[in-house]
Amino acid sequence: MKLSNKTARIILAVIIIISLSISTFYMTVKDGFHEDELLTYNLANSSKQLNTEGWNKASDFNEYLAAGEHRFDYANAYKNQVIDASHPPFYYFLVHTVSSFFPNVFNKYLAFIINVVMMGLSLILIYKIGKRVTDNNLYALIALGGYALSIACITMTFYLRMYCTLIFFTEAFLYLTLKIYDRKKDIKVVDFVLLFFTVLLGVLTQYYFILFAGLVGLVMLVFSIKERSIKSLLIYIGVSILGFAAAFAFYPYIITNVLGGNRGLGSISIDIDTVTIVTYIGYKLLTYVQILVKELFIGQTWLLIVMLIAAIVFGVYFRFFKKRKLNRKCCFLIVPAVVYFSLISLISPFNSDRYVAASLPLISMLFTFSVIKIAEFVFNDKAKIVVPAAVVLVSALGFILVKPFYIYGTTNLNTPQTKDCLFVGTEVMEWNKCIDKFMNYDETMIVKTSDMSKTLASELDSFAVNRGVVTNGKIGGFIDGYMQSGEKEEDKTDSLSVLKNDKKLKGLNELTVYISRLADNKTVLDYIRANTALKNYELIQKDKNFEEFYNWYDYFVETESYCNVYKFYK
Repeated sequence: MKLSNKTARIILAVIIIISLSISTFYMTVKDGFHEDELLTYNLANSSKQLNTEGWNKASDFNEYLAAGEHRFDYANAYKNQVIDASHPPFYYFLVHTVSSFFPNVFNKYLAFIINVVMMGLSLILIYKIGKRVTDNNLYALIALGGYALSIACITMTFYLRMYCTLIFFTEAFLYLTLKIYDRKKDIKVVDFVLLFFTVLLGVLTQYYFILFAGLVGLVMLVFSIKERSIKSLLIYIGVSILGFAAAFAFYPYIITNVLGGNRGLGSISIDIDTVTIVTYIGYKLLTYVQILVKELFIGQTWLLIVMLIAAIVFGVYFRFFKKRKLNRKCCFLIVPAVVYFSLISLISPFNSDRYVAASLPLISMLFTFSVIKIAEFVFNDKAKIVVPAAVVLVSALGFILVKPFYIYGTTNLNTPQTKDCLFVGTEVMEWNKCIDKFMNYDETMIVKTSDMSKTLASELDSFAVNRGVVTNGKIGGFIDGYMQSGEKEEDKTDSLSVLKNDKKLKGLNELTVYISRLADNKTVLDYIRANTALKNYELIQKDKNFEEFYNWYDYFVETESYCNVYKFYK
């Protein structure tokens, strides 16, 4: 069951073109942004500070996201990351580079260009990894198709963050490790040079790269010692350490970022008992299983269960009855895939597909290889037709049955009903989530209120309880910490009072008003009516419900939720 190299390359190109074309289609219909996608552009390009106690023009928001006077200014992008204290800077350098070629332009396709390139390269590496593990280009192509035509691949390609770039560097690290492992004592300098830069740029892309590389390196360590390939192992370890050291030297904030940085959530201390922890872990694991089902198993839990049972049963059969040992190189897939997915499920700050994205190509590959082996046992030579047909069928059903994350397009706010807008938020700076909407207005005023929602804590508690978490009523402490975002009580501000005497506001006959979900809705509505000439209002868009989200955090960062939006008029 092999193909000629020429035929394999043609099929590889077709699969990649189809995958990227599907992603491009979804990108064209994508109508809205995740908050982090907007932050991608801001952190990469801008030093602009918006007026959070007054009016901002549409051009101010564009300047907040686009590369203008700071074109090709990598020191500014670096500084933004130091301030944000969340991620290393390399991905933002890439976004800034592309944006700099299009000055003063904010466009969803700028960051998408990077994702397309990185995912295209990743798919080539996935094929090469599959071929190196199985020594069979048909198997490798089938495994590639299983991932390239999955919701997992398509979603990450049009999600405008660093995860496509992370996938590329994790796959590059795995591929180079397999090459070095195969060559044993036949050391090639070019492999180690590439390894150094892969580690350097991988660490500078996303910190989860360190975990992935550590797991791959652990497998390399065990097998190299068993096979006494000590020289190549020592060079491999030394080059990897040098790569990390170089990353640390370039961006010494790595340690503080990994340990929590200066983010507000990192300073929250909550008294949670053991039962809450255990049940919350259970909820997290089940949520990630749900994510896995949606991303790779067309939203059908039964399909995951059937394939998992089949893989285990046939694995036992082949090992103990047919006496066939597992290819050692398969462990380079199994250990990073399973351990990375499991650990990230437990330690990720929130529950999201993007955090486990680097493990999904390997998980897909493992299941595909299992299906191939089972099909060969059942169908013999017909397996080379049955398995690719099954992959195509399942992939097609996936796009019928499953709607990828991050498409949005359910809001009616992209067509303003008034010329100007008011956003009322809190210290958490929720206006970050709605910038793309504000660009549709002539001017937008941003103000803060210190009156927090009186119901959000209980709603979040109910959300958790309904998913099996025993909260003992303590979830309110967490939401209080979230809403404070690390701010000291004396540092809080309330700028609602500027509404009373604002000259522009006095001259308006109508106004669109966004009220953050963290703010107390009734208090804000009453304040506007009592202190401006705008006495009447009607609801334009109601905030979404917690129950519409599989993960509470995404409720807070989706730009099509989070706010109640009103039209005020005299």
